Amino acid sequence: MTTLGVRRPYRRRGLGEALLRAAFGFLFARGMRRVILHVDSESLTGATRLYQRAGMHVVGVDTQHAMELRSGVT
Repeated sequence: MTTLGVRRPYRRRGLGEALLRAAFGFLFARGMRRVILHVDSESLTGATRLYQRAGMHVVGVDTQHAMELRSGVT
């Protein structure tokens, strides 16, 4: 798994999309014809919109539930 990110002060300048497109070109040149990634669709960073602008589309949605368990608390 590889992580791609842009630090907050540099966001909204097209860097994320440029990095994605460069990565897609790199992978395509090496024979990869399909790329899958997982994203937190509720993230406030707008990551899903970024991926869609870069040509990706949503193919599935997973829901996760979490609960913190503590001793003596019900």
